[in-house]
Amino acid sequence: MGKRIVILGAGFGGLACANALQKGLARNHRVIVIDKKKSFVMGLVNLWMLAGSRRLDESQTPLACLNARGIEYLHDDAIAIDISANKVQAREHGWIDYDYLVVALGSELAPEKVDGFVGRGYNLYDPEQVKPLRKELLSLKEGRVIVSVMGVPYKCPPAPYEAAMIISDVLKKNGTREKVQVDMYVPTPIALPVVGTQISKQIVDTIARYNIGFHANCKPAVVKDDEIEFESGEKAAYDVLVGIPPHRSPEVVKSAGLTKTTTSAGTTTTVTTPTTTNTPSAAATTTTAAAADEWIPVDSLTLRTIHPRVFAIGDVAEVRSGAVTVPKAGIFAEGQAKVVAQEIIDEINKAQVQPASPPPVSSSSVAYDGKGFCFMEVGNNMAGLIEADFYHEGGPVVKLESPSTEGYEKKHDFERSRTKEWLL
Repeated sequence: MGKRIVILGAGFGGLACANALQKGLARNHRVIVIDKKKSFVMGLVNLWMLAGSRRLDESQTPLACLNARGIEYLHDDAIAIDISANKVQAREHGWIDYDYLVVALGSELAPEKVDGFVGRGYNLYDPEQVKPLRKELLSLKEGRVIVSVMGVPYKCPPAPYEAAMIISDVLKKNGTREKVQVDMYVPTPIALPVVGTQISKQIVDTIARYNIGFHANCKPAVVKDDEIEFESGEKAAYDVLVGIPPHRSPEVVKSAGLTKTTTSAGTTTTVTTPTTTNTPSAAATTTTAAAADEWIPVDSLTLRTIHPRVFAIGDVAEVRSGAVTVPKAGIFAEGQAKVVAQEIIDEINKAQVQPASPPPVSSSSVAYDGKGFCFMEVGNNMAGLIEADFYHEGGPVVKLESPSTEGYEKKHDFERSRTKEWLL
């Protein structure tokens, strides 16, 4: 009999995993994708909307396109996961059994966690708020724009810095830049702790060339009509506030117990983390305390949770390399998805050859390598590239490529190629 693989979420991870499974498995197996959205749109489109070069309605691709690929798409909301019974509950379709479960639900935005922000500031990660944000920027004749990162971790780490430079470019083209101050406020001691001090300094130096101020260790406590107050007691006046709100994991994964690092018996579980190399044989085990609070702890090489045949990928997962957590960005979710798909394919194929054998911990030779990249757009149709290897021997290695028009075109090609590969 064929197996049923259920994938929760149709973002980067869910789409990449579903397509790889569909291509690698015989037709008697079913791949089911559940997502409450009707369309797929990349988060990077928000920046193009901010710049005025793209509309939201021309950036959405219907998820129903999956059905033509032999992948079953259910436009529904997953409201419960019963790990012990191997089934998930969808609001409209009821309970659905699975043989394998891939949780790719991403992270949710929680703007209400910052007192006073909702209704006073613009949520950069909400596409519905980007158009009115651009309209207000164009109407601003003088004053101050603040871009505030309101909590960590957050998805697409370079995006707030990209937004600040694009805002500067918008104001410059509008003829008002000299009378409008633009500042970045972040809750961390450096720009991007995940990429280290050297690249963080390069990023701060880059935005400084656009006359954008940088303020570290500024976590918002309360937002007032024309002022934002930080936990340190520092205050900053603003005319336009652009916020990247705190993130949280979906309630359905918390209620299912997937974010916990302890079993029902109360014993502490561990996740595998590379120490000196990125090979499974050199892995060490360490308890991931941070994952217990919000995200799903997984084995850093296989993306398996502590539950048999249950995987977590992308923003919802806590993927660690030593003291560093792999960033929440689409390219990393895509890489994790391909590994998980191959593991499931190899395990199913091996079980068909040896049906009496118990399923191994991992029957696949593939392992997640912690590599990825992010574009860094700077305005004026230019973008750089941040390349990273978080499992590199001796610690993460990160490089920042200078902005260019070629980099900007690569960013557009990235969107087109993935959309075509997964949906068209």
